Amino acid sequence: MAEALSNKIHELDILLDEFSSLRPNAVVYTKRVPSSNILFMENKDVLKATKSKELAEAKDKLAGVQDL
Repeated sequence: MAEALSNKIHELDILLDEFSSLRPNAVVYTKRVPSSNILFMENKDVLKATKSKELAEAKDKLAGVQDL
């Protein structure tokens, strides 16, 4: 479980770094359903905030797992 959380944290770190390198008015498309081929236009700032929250939650979970 700790390895899966570490991988998720690593992926989110990379994703957030890529978001910061985008120009301010860049358009970001995401999949809302992983198995779907449909892409939805997303607000970059909202998506970045959501991923930052996921990163913080994953770090908290990893800290809890390592304390056991």
